[in-house]
Amino acid sequence: MSQKQLSEDFENIRVYKDRIRIFLILYIFSEETSSQDSIVYKKVFKSEVRIQKIDFLLRNPDYFSYELLLFAMEGKFDKQEIKGIVKEIFETKEPNIRRLEMERFFFGAYEDIDDVISFLKSIDFIDFKSRRSIDLKTIDKHYYITKYSHDRFENSLRHLPTIQWYIERCNLIKRFFGDLTGTQLKILQYQITEYRDASYKEYINDIQNDVKKLFSEMYGEEL
Repeated sequence: MSQKQLSEDFENIRVYKDRIRIFLILYIFSEETSSQDSIVYKKVFKSEVRIQKIDFLLRNPDYFSYELLLFAMEGKFDKQEIKGIVKEIFETKEPNIRRLEMERFFFGAYEDIDDVISFLKSIDFIDFKSRRSIDLKTIDKHYYITKYSHDRFENSLRHLPTIQWYIERCNLIKRFFGDLTGTQLKILQYQITEYRDASYKEYINDIQNDVKKLFSEMYGEEL
């Protein structure tokens, strides 16, 4: 296999993963729509910022682990339950295997998802609406899960073995952080030095060592 073919194959895999990941975020973290929209749309997700911040946790299991530990240390989560979750994440080497880097932009981790959103709309999986501010910036983005994609997902797609990890991780993130807005998630992530100090348009460094150190301080054992 040529280097060119290999690169194309990797790119195709990446595109597929991006589409699956973003759709699952929209689907799992969305809320039921109002009655007048329910014939065409089943659920709605609000704010692109929230997509980006949830996506960062999904793509960086070490940051997800670190935030779980911080909340457990503050007494917001059960310490023993969080210990088990973080141990499993590291024992299965997720921070290496599942990590998908994101660049730092003006307001934290960000990746252009316009192509993914356009694709999902083109196959009638989602729709989206937004409005313009006085200075013509796009604001208040709402993403709608169509009845078609809802039925497809519930009847067949949710059982595909290749996406089970993503479904389970989205549900886990939702369980612990699902009530937080995009801005609140951004504030949490900015409290972590490696995230906050990353330079513009550079990849945000991993924090596996920080997680291991905090875990050891909290539980008196190595991760």
